[in-house]
Amino acid sequence: MLCSTTGLQEVSMNVLVVPMFALSRMGGPWSRAQAIAAAFDRAGHRVVLAMADDGNCVGPCVSDTCRLPVPAPLGLPMAVSSRTFPVAERLGIAGRKPVHSFEEVLWLTGALDYAYELESVDAIRAAVELHAIDVIYSEFSLPAIIAGRALGLPVFGSFSFTTQASYASNPGKASGVRKLLRDIGLNDVESSLDLFGWLDRRFVPSCRELEPIEDDGIEFVGFLRDLPELGSERRSEQRDERRSEQRDCVLVYLGAGSVPQRRVEKVVVSALGSFGEAVYVAGSADERQEGDVYFAPRFDFSQLLPRARCFVHHGGQNSTMDALAYGVPQVIVPGRVFERRYNAESIERVGAGVKLEALEPDVLADACRRVVEDPEFRESSMSMRRLLAAGGGAARIVAVVESAVG
Repeated sequence: MLCSTTGLQEVSMNVLVVPMFALSRMGGPWSRAQAIAAAFDRAGHRVVLAMADDGNCVGPCVSDTCRLPVPAPLGLPMAVSSRTFPVAERLGIAGRKPVHSFEEVLWLTGALDYAYELESVDAIRAAVELHAIDVIYSEFSLPAIIAGRALGLPVFGSFSFTTQASYASNPGKASGVRKLLRDIGLNDVESSLDLFGWLDRRFVPSCRELEPIEDDGIEFVGFLRDLPELGSERRSEQRDERRSEQRDCVLVYLGAGSVPQRRVEKVVVSALGSFGEAVYVAGSADERQEGDVYFAPRFDFSQLLPRARCFVHHGGQNSTMDALAYGVPQVIVPGRVFERRYNAESIERVGAGVKLEALEPDVLADACRRVVEDPEFRESSMSMRRLLAAGGGAARIVAVVESAVG
């Protein structure tokens, strides 16, 4: 329930934060939803965080949660898709198919399936009633937008350059969404991505230089999480930034599905085994070491990125922003996924890294050496870091929502 504190203009809201779910290794939506939920919580609002059993939703940052269904990839029976989809990712089969738009991503994950959308909207409606929700925040969740519109609630949400229907879409995949809108009496859309236009305000966790969106109702908020302090900032009087920060390693993470992990490991050993720095490769099946190359299922990036001279990754939004947060030059191997390719091109355009079309030993070695040895890559990364830090982050999202609702 909305409650005002007389004279102080403070508004206490019950906020439901709903991330996008997928039966795939995809930590970005959950981690961003966590950051936004935590910001509302710190501001004194009651937050309910939606979760699903998709393998990504772990360790909620608030005590109040609600459970939503998981979409089955391609709308297949869950018993089938829950076994075949993870195998396809591990073998790199998923990465061989080009993905041209966010609408295709939603279709592939099953998020455009009529039955899934209906079940999700009903579950969100129930959560709204149970928790007396005043405001919904959609972290790229279409059911959250639909439910909020049907209930007449203010709905805010995340947005990006590549989720614009005008950038890329496939309306033929949206028949299930259009049927649901008709069934519950809402206006029709051509593309499911048009639903983002229903948001009261759209928040872009980036900056205009990286994502030049010109629409009304857009707020560029930069980094969502607190910016890490770097060694060069603690020791600004030291002239040798690299030495003061002890940057002494290369970090490699190529995500799920883009390149088979065995090929990643083989290429990295060949390309960077004699690079002269420790190389950490995340995503491997087990922990082992080959010379200066260390493999593990996961590493603590918050410990390694402050040391990294270069970050080789797949162009995912979180990896891209994490590298910028630590001022680390990037080598991006985006594969055939539209968003990753856009991120790689944007990073290359602002001079903070380079894009590789394929993962080959000689090409990878040359690219890493180039971004490490040319100081302009580091300087551009730090410049983008400062620009993104000025966006206000998740706290700005809270302030804008408070102002709009209050």
